Amino acid sequence: MAELSFLDSPHLQPVKYKSVIDVFYEKASEFPEKEICIQRFADGSRRSITYSDLKIKAERVARFLIGKSIQVSDNIGIIGPNSIEWIVGELAILMTGAVCLHLSKPHGKFQKTLEQLQLSECKAVLLDLESDTTFVEDIEGFVSDNPSNEGHGLDKPIFVLLRKKDKSMLPDVETIGGLDQYQIDKQLPGIVPDTPAIVFMTSGSTGLPKMVEVTHLALVNTESAYMLTRGVGGRGETYFNDRPFSWIGGTIIYCLLQGDTRVFRDGRITVKGGDVMDLWNIIIEEKCTNGLLLPFTIYDLLQNKQKIKKTGYRMMSIVTGGQIIRHKETEILGEICEQMYMLYGSTEVGIVTFSPLDNNMTIGCLGNLFPGVQIKVVGEDLNTIVRGEMGVLLIKSPWMLKGYRNATEAQRKSIANGWMNTGDVGIIKSDGQLIIKGKINNVIKRGTLKVVSGDVEDCIASFPGVRDVVVIAVPDPRMYEEVCACVVFDKNTAVNMDAVRAHCTESLGDNIIGNAPTFYLEFDTLPQLGTGKPDKVNIQRDAVGRLNIKTK
Repeated sequence: MAELSFLDSPHLQPVKYKSVIDVFYEKASEFPEKEICIQRFADGSRRSITYSDLKIKAERVARFLIGKSIQVSDNIGIIGPNSIEWIVGELAILMTGAVCLHLSKPHGKFQKTLEQLQLSECKAVLLDLESDTTFVEDIEGFVSDNPSNEGHGLDKPIFVLLRKKDKSMLPDVETIGGLDQYQIDKQLPGIVPDTPAIVFMTSGSTGLPKMVEVTHLALVNTESAYMLTRGVGGRGETYFNDRPFSWIGGTIIYCLLQGDTRVFRDGRITVKGGDVMDLWNIIIEEKCTNGLLLPFTIYDLLQNKQKIKKTGYRMMSIVTGGQIIRHKETEILGEICEQMYMLYGSTEVGIVTFSPLDNNMTIGCLGNLFPGVQIKVVGEDLNTIVRGEMGVLLIKSPWMLKGYRNATEAQRKSIANGWMNTGDVGIIKSDGQLIIKGKINNVIKRGTLKVVSGDVEDCIASFPGVRDVVVIAVPDPRMYEEVCACVVFDKNTAVNMDAVRAHCTESLGDNIIGNAPTFYLEFDTLPQLGTGKPDKVNIQRDAVGRLNIKTK
């Protein structure tokens, strides 16, 4: 019988039956004066916080919240951009034994935020509204009916600002963290490791963001966390990561548990494509040996490779992920960093594989499983298929989610018998090599033929003069779906779409029994989500409009 598509990496380490707060206290005792988090600003200034200061401030905020009747297992929301105050606030929430819900500020009026808090059953919320004074005034108007801001039930949550707002009556984390009165008057509870710690929001790249509940035990025992904080370096490294704290890839928790200094800034600057040399200067000034940088940032670095080379600084390692990495990104090796790794995972299962990258890599190869991880490939009937056949990846890991909050029927069905259906399509080859092809909804059904968009993208991306490409499905009344390539060319290139079309026909065959696209569209730029991934919904909408395809 042919070998089945199943991979397993034994769990080597004993389980630490501890909470996030237990391990934080251990690290704070070991490295009390260590700068554990450093915030950099657009004007070049910096702020930092040591373990000792973080412990004191978070305990004071936690006692303040307990004084407002917050109890173990209550839900407390947190909203805002990356900041030192967010770190203090999140740790304080966990110290109370409450569950920290990462929420996003809804577009629109305060009433929508209130509805979000009630839907998620939050007894309190810590929020940074930045320059939105109208929003603060709306909160103050709501609180005026409950002057003590004590929070009596879900209909009257407690509001605490993360950063002090001039002339505001609302309490704030900055001020509370500096008040001695919250040092000893309330006892902090013990925390059972099996209980929920954080509800992360997914990025929304595959649809509406999902609320993923993770326990203290899972966070403490995430064996892959060191790759996010130190790459291939040793303990105590300084690393750069400006992903949002509200996402699993940007969570501040791992640096607190690992003892690795996190350098960050407002990640929106990076996504918007500001001067990447500002980012590189931060890396130099803070002596960052490692970093988590997404592909769009790697692209920006490559565009400035000569400037970076002149600085004489080179990172030890760069970790990336979020999408399939191609050979072009590996051009930073030896120039910008010594080593490069791709991580694969999700908010639901955490980071489950890592793969060293170089110019000879197999595109889509996920590399090695972290200890404790199991992966299998299943067919449409959800039974494990033989090696060499393409199917959907199911994953089981010791640090996977406890469950979804407010789960839909589809979300409930995605977890069965401890296995998480990732929705990713892949193959386990006969030699055990695991290759990812993309999302199952990126498999385009052209008649009876299934075209994997990632394979077509790899083909086009390898053609000189192509800067970016996304391959999407567009509706077709006869074939059900057709293949459309959306291409961005390098500036000043002589390559045109006819050359790309010829390259695809040569490499992929025709558009009848082969995998070549039927439609080719040139774009100046491709819209992106906040994750740096292409916004395929908007790209598809644009393509359908330009092709004048009737969708009804």
